[in-house]
Amino acid sequence: MDKISLSIEELIYCFYSEGYFEQGNALKQVYFGELDDEKMDLLLQISTRSLLSKDLLIYKNHKFTLVEELAEVISMLNYSDQSIKASRHGEEGGEESVSFHFNGKTVLQHSLLYDEQVHVFEIVSAEMAGEIISGFYRISNQSSSSGFEISQPEFEQMLDSLEDNQKLFGLPVMEGEKQQFYQTLKTTNGQLNTLLFMEFTEQKEPVAKNVVLFTNDRKNNWIIEKNEDAFYVNQCDSSKVDLLIKENVIESLEKVPYGK
Repeated sequence: MDKISLSIEELIYCFYSEGYFEQGNALKQVYFGELDDEKMDLLLQISTRSLLSKDLLIYKNHKFTLVEELAEVISMLNYSDQSIKASRHGEEGGEESVSFHFNGKTVLQHSLLYDEQVHVFEIVSAEMAGEIISGFYRISNQSSSSGFEISQPEFEQMLDSLEDNQKLFGLPVMEGEKQQFYQTLKTTNGQLNTLLFMEFTEQKEPVAKNVVLFTNDRKNNWIIEKNEDAFYVNQCDSSKVDLLIKENVIESLEKVPYGK
């Protein structure tokens, strides 16, 4: 499948076309909440012609239907066995994100551009997904450090001290990797990015399976994983992302070999 790019109104049209009215209405409310039905209908008519011009819509027997590839994309957006959402703070403010939806051996990459006005879809491999996520979080290709464990109160104290200088005096003495990690937090104003792993119930409701945090530096970022009542912090490499995908997604999909 080649890349498929859809405007937000085209995506809404596609959900309606495939009978996923709840998803279409949710997007309509977010982006066109104040638009009356007559104007929204006009917008959908324009989307029809736009999709026809992209060869993504078929007109036959006085009926419009999505091409098979696009119908499969919309189906995976409605429901997939597992999903990953990578989010980070944008350099100019706002949030940037990329998602991956897994159905058996099929992996659909879903990127949002131009303040989420354009959605881009592409079939990739699980291995490519790992490479994209590593690049997204600006993770080093070098071997990871040994890492360290930190309690939740101490971690919260670190973050609080970035906004309140008085709390600096309450911080314990930090050395080595812990001091380097704290310096990264200071440099990036404590911004943390999230990697969310989701699975779906039989009722097709998403449930968070695991959440991993990353610092927001321009290179060599740290990964923060919850470990019972503490956090494990490590300046990770790309192989760690591969392992996370394998443990949280691949092994749950009927033991599909990673990267196949």
